[in-house]
Parts: sequence; structure tokens; C-alpha cells
Amino acid sequence: MLELSGAVSANAGSALPMSFSYGGDTLNSAIYMARLGVVVDYVTALGDDNLSSWMVAQWQKEGVGCGLVARVPGAVPGLYLIENDPSGERSFHYWRDQAPAKYVVDDKDKASNLLASIRDHKYLCLSGITLAIYSEAARNNLFALIDRFREGGGQLVFDGNYRPTLWQDKTTAQAAYKAIYQRTDIALPTFEDEQMLFDDVSSNEVIARLKSYNIPEFVLKMGEQGCLVVAGKICDLVPARPVKVVDTTSAGDSFNAGYLASRLTGESASVAAANGHRLASVVIQHKGAIIPAEAMP
Repeated sequence: MLELSGAVSANAGSALPMSFSYGGDTLNSAIYMARLGVVVDYVTALGDDNLSSWMVAQWQKEGVGCGLVARVPGAVPGLYLIENDPSGERSFHYWRDQAPAKYVVDDKDKASNLLASIRDHKYLCLSGITLAIYSEAARNNLFALIDRFREGGGQLVFDGNYRPTLWQDKTTAQAAYKAIYQRTDIALPTFEDEQMLFDDVSSNEVIARLKSYNIPEFVLKMGEQGCLVVAGKICDLVPARPVKVVDTTSAGDSFNAGYLASRLTGESASVAAANGHRLASVVIQHKGAIIPAEAMP
């Protein structure tokens, strides 16, 4: 989506300066992974307008493959606004009801064509926001696509990223998350999100529930407390890096990128988590989802 960020005041006498860019959880991860040397293609849909073309051009400059970005005549991209409080924590406002990304797999033919396009890929990464913006029928098409992708040897990476305002109700969200977790090979959830959605009291409850889905590998992100890495018989607490927080936007997305890039080069899950923290600690010292390339650690 297009991204606006900055402080907003109802008492301002004139328009406040805003930062204009682009962002989105899986997109942020894709860009950071590309910067870390991972070959990555991004799947989404945009309009045929100048702003959509501008976004594609920026992603291509970052090294993200855009051959799977559909362009829909007459459509325009979604927009979101980030507001930050003094501690760097953020809140979001969305204008995305007609965003073409909602319709990527809204019929079975589209899902079949997408599956054919990604058969040679080893991993498919998506998030809870992906689930939230799809209709129930589209989610079912997505689940069928994932099943066939995994039958062909591919693996699913899922970042929970639960946003209550995007769902019609909690029960629907819980059912969708259970369905996707049961198909997940690497899960990258956040404790706060899991607690909101499933009413877990502790990290141990989250871990027990995720284990019940038979997920082979997962990392429970816990903000400044670090993360818990669970892979096989390993359950390792990997501390975060203490820094002065400017903006927490993309903290989890950049962690995911650092973690996955490290795992793809053969690092252990614990070392990969430390590398994820390293990247995230730099990202949250900058405003916006994507930091300047020269600031990359």
C-alpha cells in the first residue's frame, strides 16, 4: 500500500508535513530479504495508475521480483496512515476497501494460475493480514493452493500479524488462523497478537497451542523481551538488542527477513533469531517501514 506517516493534531492551524512512501508487512519483509541477498518475488495486485507504477519501479530497484504483480485496469492501490506516540508505538488508519490485492485469489482460476506461477519456488510467505483482506471463499482458495504447493515440496512461512479491525469477528479470525497454522512449516507469530486472538495468558500457553498444530519450527516474537525459538527439541530464548525506539513500524517484518535470510544460508534457528533482532534493532531507530539502504547493518 501507499504509506503516509507523521504526527496528526486536530488543533493544527495548517496542514502538517507527512512522509510519503509505501509499505505492507509482507512487502517490507520481501524488500529486506532482497537487500540481504535472498532471491524473492512478490505476489500482489495493483492498479494501472501512476502511483502503482511508481511503487513497482521502487520495488524493482530494491531487487524484488515483480513479475507476479498483477495490474488491474481502473484500480488504485490501498493507502494507510501511521501515527506514532512519543514512545515510538504506532497506530494505523486504512483506506483499502477496494484495493486490488483483495482479489488475487478470489476465484479458482486465479488461484490455479498463481499456483502454476510459483511451483518452482521453495517457500511461500504470507501473513494474517493476507488472510484478513480476503473473503471466506478467497481464503478457501488460498488454503487449497497452499495444500497443493506443499504437496509439491514447497514450504509455507506464516507471520501471524493479527489486526482485529480487519476481521468481521474474532471467531472467524480464530478459525482462519487455526486452518493456516495447520498448514505452516515455519511460523513467526508475535505474543501480543496471539494473546489478543486466542486469549493466551503466557508465552508457555502460546507455545503449547502452536505445538498442537504440529508446526516444525516457530519463533514467538516478544518485543523488547526477545523471542522464543522452538525447533524440534530446542526451545531457546534469544534476547533483543536494547536501543532507543523511534518507530516500531516494520519491527516484526524486518525480524522475519533477517531470520529467514539466515535460515536460508544454513544458520541455526537461534543464530537466525539473533540476526533478526540485529536488523530489527536498526529498523526501529528510523521512521517508516523501510530504512535507507545505507543504514542496513
